[in-house]
Amino acid sequence: MKSTICDLMAELDELLEDKVSEDLKDLHRSYKLGKGASEESLDQFEKKFGVKLPDDFRGFYGLKDGSGYAFHILYPGDELDEEFTPFYLMSLEEMEETKSYFCERDERLDEYYSKEEISKLDPEIKPFLFHKQWFPFASMAGGSLYLMLDFDPAESGDYGQVIVYVHDPDFIYYVAKSFTELLKESNHNLKTNIEEIEY
Repeated sequence: MKSTICDLMAELDELLEDKVSEDLKDLHRSYKLGKGASEESLDQFEKKFGVKLPDDFRGFYGLKDGSGYAFHILYPGDELDEEFTPFYLMSLEEMEETKSYFCERDERLDEYYSKEEISKLDPEIKPFLFHKQWFPFASMAGGSLYLMLDFDPAESGDYGQVIVYVHDPDFIYYVAKSFTELLKESNHNLKTNIEEIEY
């Protein structure tokens, strides 16, 4: 698992070096100089929230504790729709802060949506709009979208799967079965579908 994450991170570093626009060079330098989270801080995060971070997520964060605000390094999206939303990775500290006001409580979809609307929910996700077992770890600048680790998936889902909260209209969508799969998809999009990373 760790070697896969290391390989994907190395690929990401090469792509960033090649694709970052001139106006992002300073943010890119800061990202390259960024350190990883300590094993102790990762353990403390798990203990505080009563979760087990997936090994691939821990592996990445052990090498790089976030990407820095507004330096987008993740580009998930569907090639058919040609939409690749940029996300920056929060640090563990930013994750804790965000968790204090976002998905800090449970609110079910049926409090806001009809059965017909809820039927459009991806089957891997339980029918919540906000859920204590969802942990935001990435956002686009402005905070209207959050990538989250899901520690309470539906029966057909996977522990630690990646989902996204989209604002206006507010809804939850399935993204990837793991952080590794998210990173693979993002690197692929950076390699083949995005010519330059800009603000």
